[in-house]
Amino acid sequence: MPKHPLLDNLRNFLHRYKLLTRGEKVLVAVSGGIDSIVLLHALRELKPELSIELAVAHFNHQLRGDESDEDEKFVRARAEEYGFECYVERANTQVVSEANKRSIQETARDLRYHFFTTLRTSLGFQKIVTAHHANDNAETVLFNLFRGSGVQGLSGIPMHRKDLAVIRPLLFATREEIALYAKEFQLSFREDSSNVTLDYTRNFLRKDVIPLIQENINPNLIATLRRSSDIFDQAEDYVRTEALNVLPQMILRRSPNEIALNINALHNKPVFLQEYIVQHVAHELTSTEIDFSSVRGILNISNSDTGATSSLAQGAVCYRNRNELIFKKHYPSKPYRHSIHLNKQYDFEYFHFGSTTVTNAEFSNDPKTEFVDASLLGNELALRTWDEGDAFVPLGMKEKKKVSDYFIDEKIPLLEKHTIPFLISVNDIVWICGKRLDDRYKVTPQTTRIVRLEYYPRT
Repeated sequence: MPKHPLLDNLRNFLHRYKLLTRGEKVLVAVSGGIDSIVLLHALRELKPELSIELAVAHFNHQLRGDESDEDEKFVRARAEEYGFECYVERANTQVVSEANKRSIQETARDLRYHFFTTLRTSLGFQKIVTAHHANDNAETVLFNLFRGSGVQGLSGIPMHRKDLAVIRPLLFATREEIALYAKEFQLSFREDSSNVTLDYTRNFLRKDVIPLIQENINPNLIATLRRSSDIFDQAEDYVRTEALNVLPQMILRRSPNEIALNINALHNKPVFLQEYIVQHVAHELTSTEIDFSSVRGILNISNSDTGATSSLAQGAVCYRNRNELIFKKHYPSKPYRHSIHLNKQYDFEYFHFGSTTVTNAEFSNDPKTEFVDASLLGNELALRTWDEGDAFVPLGMKEKKKVSDYFIDEKIPLLEKHTIPFLISVNDIVWICGKRLDDRYKVTPQTTRIVRLEYYPRT
């Protein structure tokens, strides 16, 4: 049985938190840096007693030219030396980042974990192991704290992401302990040139902020933040359990493109639970973590008037509509103008519209049907989107009203304003479909020819 303090602590950490099971196939993410090389070596040392199978995965982000290619060669050589299979993927991360309009760091992480997950599921691995350590965790906690984070952010780096089957068994170890292990076992590794610059926020925390705190406030900062993150992790686990228990009673509608919550039910919960719920729902819809300030912004919307709106990640939005807080993937509709004729049916991408000449107006409360005096309609009829300067005479009124004011009075959500078709006769609005008829085109006792209009939006 191999003896070394780091190996003993690794063995105990794996056992205490039940991170590995005997017989599992384990994929070790290896960049070539000191952390992942130490992790690979330590797991190789413990492999016989753990009864696990090991393989290596490396992602070449192609961000540092020849240096990235040398990292790849180095990792391949270490895997061959240890007798492990080595799986490598490469992508031009800079190009992908620019195409998707996301940061380099986010893009690199997404590409890397997509590769790891694909390998795991396709080749039958049970776990993915990464080399995050105690210093990484401290930097994450401080970064989230300074950025403004809830309980989830202050819990730091999770030791086990069950949804991704990712474990981080070196979270107990400091950077100094890892360096000492590498020195004692004479392990060679690659230096990432980006780690010696201050171009990234984490490097600023690592090289400037943390040393100052250790020197002037708490020399044991790394261990302190590890203990604190454990406490917050337990708190986050409790909040998550409570939130997932009450969330089903709040959901009014759920689809791949929309989740609607009952605002009264949401507001009946403590604020910290409300925060977790909206963060969870936003993540479910967008697959993207939102920061704490965005969470508070969503809660502000839930306390605002109908129509209050906020943008989320991935083109999604959150808005209030009466007693509903709606999270929705937003696909902006392009302006359109369709010429139409009476007594015909039209099926467009987002709605159906039709008209039929009838002998009687059978009025009802159905907003999707309306009756007009056909003799008042001009020869040019069209369906189009809202223009900013539009005005009409709402049914029952005598004076014109700006459509924008009408929308505000009726508390019509911002997203809906741009999707409602307008029936136009020459240049006049006849009907804001499904909403309000123009008084000038209503059926009266003098009407001799009646047309029934129908409009049905498509979900």
